[in-house]
Amino acid sequence: MRWQPVPEQDVGERHRPVLIGEVVDALSPAAGKRYLDCTLGLGGHTEALLEAGAAVVGVDRDPQARALAAERLARFGSAVNIIGGTFAEAVEQAAQRGETYAGVLADLGVSSLQLDDPARGFGIHSSADADMRMGDGCPHDALGLIDETDEEDLADMIYKYGEERLSRRIARAIKRGREDGSLRSAVDLAQVVRSAVPGRHQRHPALRTFQALRIVVNDELGQLDRLLAGLYRVVAADGVAAIISFHSLEDRAVKIALRSQADAELWSDIARRVVTATDAELAANPRSHSAKLRWARRSSHLHPVAPKNHLP
Repeated sequence: MRWQPVPEQDVGERHRPVLIGEVVDALSPAAGKRYLDCTLGLGGHTEALLEAGAAVVGVDRDPQARALAAERLARFGSAVNIIGGTFAEAVEQAAQRGETYAGVLADLGVSSLQLDDPARGFGIHSSADADMRMGDGCPHDALGLIDETDEEDLADMIYKYGEERLSRRIARAIKRGREDGSLRSAVDLAQVVRSAVPGRHQRHPALRTFQALRIVVNDELGQLDRLLAGLYRVVAADGVAAIISFHSLEDRAVKIALRSQADAELWSDIARRVVTATDAELAANPRSHSAKLRWARRSSHLHPVAPKNHLP
């Protein structure tokens, strides 16, 4: 990783975790309970669990996030254990060790740290390379992905993961920009996409393409499938899993998996309606606008058989 350290400032001021009240309500943290936060980020959700007296294992693939979260949570001492890895690895490894938790949390998508650091190349206004890697374990950045993917496959990728109808026109413009040397940075990428998409738009027309590239660079949906396949194995009897998603592809995968597993009696109860931010939170934290929380409660009788297609 070639990213520069983020500027020193109070982590709590930089990071507002989304749906924090709803997460706490779903997980019911208390003294004597142990939780797995698969997406530690800057530690906002974990902090709320720790303040309720619980112990937490926090996992993140981003070394910057782990370092900043460790500073933020240092006052909780041994009640928090921070380790590296993806959320899929966290669940799979816990299952292999036979560990279970009173609750498991996964807050999907890009963290505030990654969005706010221009050097990471996630933002459409960043003059840095279009990197988009969330942390360790990514084989290439977004520019490398573009260079290694032919135009047709790139268009398919943008259509599938960005839900972009003009994907073929955009892919053609992106490949042309790489060939003539005009596409180097994230802002270059955004400008190339804008030039390929006519008309006025309420949102920047490059956002869907950025989403698609980020998803593939970080294998986000593959990671999510692995998480969902093993999630029930690491939630203790009567425990709760809570997953926050930020776009329709994630939310659809979560909804289908939890309903299928509930039909197989692996969950005794699941959220019948998606939980979204209140008006007050939307006003205070615009990034909560697309956040969707779904939860599932583990059966008190731990079912020994997994539903088809939901085993790792």
